[in-house]
Amino acid sequence: MDNKQSKRKESYNMNKNTIIKEVEMFKHILKGLIVSLLAILLITFDAVLVLAFNARSGNIVTVSSVEVIDGDLYVAGGTIIIDSTINGDLIAVGRTIMINGTVNGSIIAAGETININGEVTHAVRVMGKTLNISATIGRDLLVAGGEFSMASTSEIGGDLLLGAGTALIDGLIKGDINSGVKSLTITSTASIQGKLNYISGNEANIQSGAQIRGTINHKLPDVKKGLEAGIGLWWIVIGFLMTFVLGIIIVLLAPIRVKAVTESIRTHPWASLGWGAVILVATPIVALIVCITIIGLPLGLIALVIYTIAIYLTQLFVGLLIGLLIIGAFRGVETRAALIGALALGLAILRLLRLIPFVGFYFGLATVLFGLGAILVSERKLRAEVKNIS
Repeated sequence: MDNKQSKRKESYNMNKNTIIKEVEMFKHILKGLIVSLLAILLITFDAVLVLAFNARSGNIVTVSSVEVIDGDLYVAGGTIIIDSTINGDLIAVGRTIMINGTVNGSIIAAGETININGEVTHAVRVMGKTLNISATIGRDLLVAGGEFSMASTSEIGGDLLLGAGTALIDGLIKGDINSGVKSLTITSTASIQGKLNYISGNEANIQSGAQIRGTINHKLPDVKKGLEAGIGLWWIVIGFLMTFVLGIIIVLLAPIRVKAVTESIRTHPWASLGWGAVILVATPIVALIVCITIIGLPLGLIALVIYTIAIYLTQLFVGLLIGLLIIGAFRGVETRAALIGALALGLAILRLLRLIPFVGFYFGLATVLFGLGAILVSERKLRAEVKNIS
């Protein structure tokens, strides 16, 4: 019995040592992987990190004409007024947005009412209920909204891509117009140097004197495509509602944890972005390595499931952040009802941003990166606070 017990003990110790060695090896591999990924991230984002970064929020955000912003400007608020010169891109989300200054870059804006009156050297992409343009735009203008108007003083250096209910077009457009509208009016002083392509159930009102150098192509809405678009829109609405309901449940069950993740995105954006990139890339690689072993297969599959769920949840945290910034920049938002209201607003804006052609993918990617990283950053912060209390 003693020999058998001794052999069992010896075998147990050998297995234990083997497991410990495997765990230590796995830790070294993971550390090496993370270090390598961080090195790649530093190289990849090096150009971004050296740029000036400016973010502002509040119920009313005003950037005066005497101020010059060297770099990109990110603004979220109820009312946004930009009178300054921005030597970079401008991204603005709010109820009312008025841009009167010069933007030496591109503009991406989403709001209820948007007025752009200044000068923009690159492209402009806007969406909202009422959109008014009287600016000089160096490149293309992409518009999605209810009511759209271009003033006689406006000038577009590229194409106009338009989706709206009603559209009034004046001024100079050096490229083509491609639009899908319910009602289209081309004023007598408008000058279109390219083609006019529009899809509408109604004939465009082209006033006498309007100059259109290219051909005019009018297509009636395709009933089949319209049905497919309607179904697609219906699924978008269903997806939004499902996400919102899930968000309500999580906010009701864990409001402190949800706010902690959201706060981490706001207060530690670069840490969240960096760790998000590490998690996004490293997790599936590590999980697949673990899945190679029979013992680690269940653990790897569980990790992949959790990974997928975490990616899906990132939109809740980023959406809540957007909503909180708009309704009050985290001031006075303590009740669950306020959090739910902010979540609904933020998710709606985020969903619209992700529908923008070309740039929608990058909004989705940024959402995943910031959300994943913030989960880790907030968890470490919460654990540190618990340890300090104990």
